[in-house]
Formats: sequence, C-alpha cells, structure tokens
Amino acid sequence: MCESVKYKQFFSFLILGTSLFFYCFFAFYDGVVLAPDSSTYIYMSVEREPLYPMFLAVFRKLFSNFTADFYLSVVIFVQSILAAISVWSVTIYLHYRMHLKKVTSICILCILLSIALFWRIIIGGDSIYSNCILSEGLAISCYILFLRFLFEYIECRAKRILGICCFLSFILISMRKQMIISGIMLFICILCVSFCQKRYWKGFILAFCSLIMVLLGNILLDLGYNYTVRGEMIRHFGDIRFVSTMVFYTADRNDSQWIENEEVEGLFLKIYDCCDENGYLKKSAGKGWENRISHFINSYDQIQLYTMKPIVREYVGKQNQCNEIELNRKVDDIMKVINLSVIPENMTRLLRVFLDNVMLGFIMTAAHWKHPVLRMYCLFVYVAYVLLLLYHIRKRNEKVCFIALVTLVSIVLNIILVSMVIFCQTRYMIYNTALFYISFLLMIDTFLRGRTRFDERK
Repeated sequence: MCESVKYKQFFSFLILGTSLFFYCFFAFYDGVVLAPDSSTYIYMSVEREPLYPMFLAVFRKLFSNFTADFYLSVVIFVQSILAAISVWSVTIYLHYRMHLKKVTSICILCILLSIALFWRIIIGGDSIYSNCILSEGLAISCYILFLRFLFEYIECRAKRILGICCFLSFILISMRKQMIISGIMLFICILCVSFCQKRYWKGFILAFCSLIMVLLGNILLDLGYNYTVRGEMIRHFGDIRFVSTMVFYTADRNDSQWIENEEVEGLFLKIYDCCDENGYLKKSAGKGWENRISHFINSYDQIQLYTMKPIVREYVGKQNQCNEIELNRKVDDIMKVINLSVIPENMTRLLRVFLDNVMLGFIMTAAHWKHPVLRMYCLFVYVAYVLLLLYHIRKRNEKVCFIALVTLVSIVLNIILVSMVIFCQTRYMIYNTALFYISFLLMIDTFLRGRTRFDERK
C-alpha cells in the first residue's frame, strides 16, 4: 500500500529535524573551531581558492556591527544547516527512489551522522567539520549534494538536474582544487548516459561543454575575486608547491645536475641539504609500508611549510624588491623550474611513494591506517564491496549498480589525485566515506530484496 502524503511528509520532517538537531547541537556545544589553516581563509591568502574566503567575507560584512568574531559563529550555523540539508536530501532521495524500508533509510541517516563524528571521536579532532573554519565545512556537504544529484541525473537524465550538477561542481572546484574530481565525474557520467542512449557525438559535446563551462566559471571567479581584493586579474598561487614537496621528498642530491639555471640549482641544493640533515627525505624512511608512510606523513609539512617555502621566499625577497603578488609569482616560477627539471629523472621514486599513498588512501576512506586490524578490515570490506557490485551487475540491478559504481569511481579518482601531491589524511578522504558505506548498505539491501530496476514504480 502506498504511503499517505502526510506520512511521507512526517518521515521527511523527521529526517530533517534529526539532522538539524545533530549539527546545531555541535554548533552550540563546540562553537567555532579554528584550525591552523583557518587564518589563510579569513585573511584571504593569495594561495587559497576564492569561494570560501568570499563566503567568510560576506558574513564579516553583514555582521560588521557586532563583535569581531561574531560572524564566525553565524558561519558555522550556516555550515551546520547546509550539512543537515545535504544529509536529509540524500537520505530522502534514496528512500523513495530505491523504495527502501524505513529502517534502511534510518541506517543511511546514521551512517551520514556517524561519519561526521568520526574525525571528532576517533581522530581526536576538536569538533565535526561543519564547525571548522575550513573549506571542508562547506565542501563536504556540497560534495554529498553533488553526488546525490548526479545519481538523479543518471536516472532521469533531466537538463535541470544536469544544470544543478554543473553548478555544484563549479562551487566545489572554486572552494578546493581537490574537487576537480567533481568535474571529471560530471564528464564521465554525461558520457555514460549519452552512450547508453546511443548519442555518441552529442554526448561528447555535452560532456565537453559542461566541463569547460564549469572550469571557465572557476577561472573567471578566481580572476574577478583577486581583481577585487588585490587590484590585479590573477589566479591564486601556490598549487605547484604540493608537487615540489613530492619532488624534494623523493629527490637525490645528484638531481641538481638536471637544473640548467645555476641560481635555482643552488637553491635546490640548499633546500635538499637542509631536508637531508633533518631526516625528512625518503631515503631516511624505515623498511616496510607502515614505516614508509609514517615517515612521509611526518616529513611532508616539514619539507613544504618549514623548509622549502621559507627558503625560496627568503631568496626571492633578497633578489627582488616586490609586492606579495610578484613574490608569489616568482616563487611559483622557481618551483616550476625545479619540477620540470627533476620529475622526468625521478619518476620511479615518485611512483613508489604514489603507490604507498594510494594504499593509504583506500584505507583512510574506509577506516584508519594506524592499527593492523583496521587495515585487514579495509581489505575485507573492499573485497566484499566489489563482489557485491559484480553480483548486481550480473543481475542487472541498475539503480544500485550505478550508485555503487559512481561512488567507487569517485573514491578511486579522489585517491589518485590526492596521492600525486600530498598524503591521504582523513580531511581529504572523508568526502566519500559515508557514500561508500551507504552504497555497501544499498547493495546488501538489494541483495536481500532482489529488486531495483530503473523502470520500477511503486
């Protein structure tokens, strides 16, 4: 028997109310949480993507008549409300489109809320991410919404839903460079949908134009933001330093011979020797995966923030009397020279660190890496996920297959992208954690019930 409209509304309000209570409780209980990176967003660092600093600036302007930090309290409540809406939206969408029982939908809600608590309880953070003045405070919620609407686009193929996906992808990329994966996911899904309809050229053109529109919007926002704040139409700086950190970590001293510019070669040797002396380089890591990854995690910030960056900035400052923009531009140029010179000769060592990092990424997406039992658990849960997915592909259970496949592709892309430039900490992996377990739950539920075709209706 179909549910009455009032009962559907009651269940929807129950999910929304529970989500709002959960996030607003922690907003009251923990208050504003400032992380080490928070100041770079608050003070609009030229190394940050534009949207989150703009978001903070809007509230700073709106509440300028209150105490200095009052606007940050408003920000975390807005972030908490958005987080609650994203949880409610994906739970209700899956409940009705997958024809789930109430208990299964409540389990989905519990997964979403428990993952939000993961960082606070297991990792020992100060609060959940929605309370932090970090781009994750918005980006995690927006990414959950992005995948929710991507699921809907795959099912209904409506242009309106595609427009929402493009907008959310633009928002995400404008907040975090890591979220370029949303653009890649959008491109892949449009192609898949179009190819299923046998609209090959039209599908490719639509996917290409959608991605270009998202990226062009991001570039224009970046240029306009920096022109407004700094008076110059420039893009943000500093992205290249992540690659440079990987280069130095895996480099050998003899790699300096590949740098043709003598001044940059001398700078490379100065940074390398400092890192080598302090044991930050890969050759100082112990044997075994756990020792290697632990050393990499502990060395990364030491190389980038406390060795490489200050040495290069000091060198540029002494050589040139320039403003902050020109300083950052010259710093990026030097790091680009180092990267282009050393990377081609250093691919094998970089690949080894990358593969170690990929393994860490899979573990951090599903649990945590420090305990051997958790690592074994991750192996089990991924094998079970893939086996269930193969079963549903064979049974042609289309809905759950698409959701599980999109989630898995998102996990893989995120891990690959992050692993190339930085270590896979929880902050970068948590985007897909809840969706991974939700997909797992849906595959189990479908296995037990044996139905989820797209053409089904209640």
